[in-house]
Amino acid sequence: MTSDSAPPTVGRPRLSGEATGSPRLDIIREATALFVAKGYAETTMTEIARSAGLRQSSLYYWFARKELILQTLLEENRSSLALATVLEAQPGPVAPRLYAVLHADVLQLCSAPLDFYEFERVARLQPQNFGAFFDDYAQLHRMIESLVRQGVDAGEFDAVDPADAATAALGLNEGLQRHYRLPLPGVLSYSADEVCRLSADTTITRLLAHRDDLAAIRAAATELSAGAAEAGES
Repeated sequence: MTSDSAPPTVGRPRLSGEATGSPRLDIIREATALFVAKGYAETTMTEIARSAGLRQSSLYYWFARKELILQTLLEENRSSLALATVLEAQPGPVAPRLYAVLHADVLQLCSAPLDFYEFERVARLQPQNFGAFFDDYAQLHRMIESLVRQGVDAGEFDAVDPADAATAALGLNEGLQRHYRLPLPGVLSYSADEVCRLSADTTITRLLAHRDDLAAIRAAATELSAGAAEAGES
């Protein structure tokens, strides 16, 4: 860990607003706004410093390189991975646990300061700086695969290949968050909540061996997510 990195703050940086009183948070906030407006590659450290109202030397005190700002954003967007870590090991019906993880993943993708594919593009160009992006993705894939396998073994899910199902589920999440961010002209647009439900509903409905009451699964998933959040805060 570098000296200019610090423990992640709770929640995602705001895209606009008054100064927070913390130069580090102001830098993250203003950099995020620029990344969203211009793209990561096109944003310069000079622009970030100007937007944050800092001299460039002050900016470099907090973040020596632009990559470190993006790494901070990645660290602050791991909520679905944290939830998957908790629910993958829990006992009980699998469908609500998997639903909760998928829903949380889409919500995170929709709420993140940058499009998933922008994060991925930068990570591929600079794997030496953003290897954690691929590590996190692989870990989430393994946990979803594990949940699908649990569901198949328990008879809740059809006899599908767990790895293929995990790949398809994550691919659907990523595609729908893109559709949410950049809706196509002439195609129905969706809110973040609607995209989350659409993606999780589609995957779970496809997997279920018996078409149980999806509303009950949703309700149970909501309770699981709330319980995990409360446990994390305690």
